[in-house]
Amino acid sequence: MKLRIGGLVDISTVDYRGHVTFMIFFAGCNFRCPFCQNAPLIPVGSGREVDLDYVRRRVEESAPLLDAVGASGGEPALQPGALTELFRWAKGRGLRTFLNTNASCPAVVGRLVEEGLVDHVAMDVKGPLSDPERLGAIIGLPEKEASRMAENIRRTLRICLENGVPLEVRTTVVPSLVDDEETIRAICRAVSETGGCDAYCLQQFVPMDSVLDPRLREVDSPSRDLLASLARAALEEGMENVYVRTREHGVERIG
Repeated sequence: MKLRIGGLVDISTVDYRGHVTFMIFFAGCNFRCPFCQNAPLIPVGSGREVDLDYVRRRVEESAPLLDAVGASGGEPALQPGALTELFRWAKGRGLRTFLNTNASCPAVVGRLVEEGLVDHVAMDVKGPLSDPERLGAIIGLPEKEASRMAENIRRTLRICLENGVPLEVRTTVVPSLVDDEETIRAICRAVSETGGCDAYCLQQFVPMDSVLDPRLREVDSPSRDLLASLARAALEEGMENVYVRTREHGVERIG
């Protein structure tokens, strides 16, 4: 079986908190977020095509140091066959599995969960699910499509929660786009109304030359103090285990 990847990280201690993880970055994404820091992986034909056996061999080389295999992207659920086979193999090797997803493909996540193939899900909820126009501007899709994606995100949340899959929700704080208290409160309310999550993390946007919107290449990263303030708003909305992630201080729990 073949898959398209944007890259491999043999040893990661930052993607799946508390675990040493081999990360596979799948190519292709169905969102067009203007702030995407992996923007070169958005096109379906991006990255390079490799055999799944090649990825397995790379994992085996690092296996003595690993306890998990993770999939990120791009959007891994757009290559469901390769993702499923990878996680089946990893579980057979006694490794834990971690999925970082934009939550747009609930049927794929549901099949992984049903088969017991995913141990932890990190889900990017990028904007308010109750406001398709605003969400569409954040994920780079027309309002009608954003409305459908909002419902898919809710379905993916419910699948994880109803099946007891540990779930971390993540939101990237982006200057002028997702950087105000009301937006974060709206995201938190949507997550809470759907059933909540085990942890909520606010991530610091880092400007890079590869982000889609050239205006965002020139802005300053939001400050740690701003992220902490937004995290306190999330706590007020009933979120538990709230974290911020910055370049300067790594991951910090707030409250």
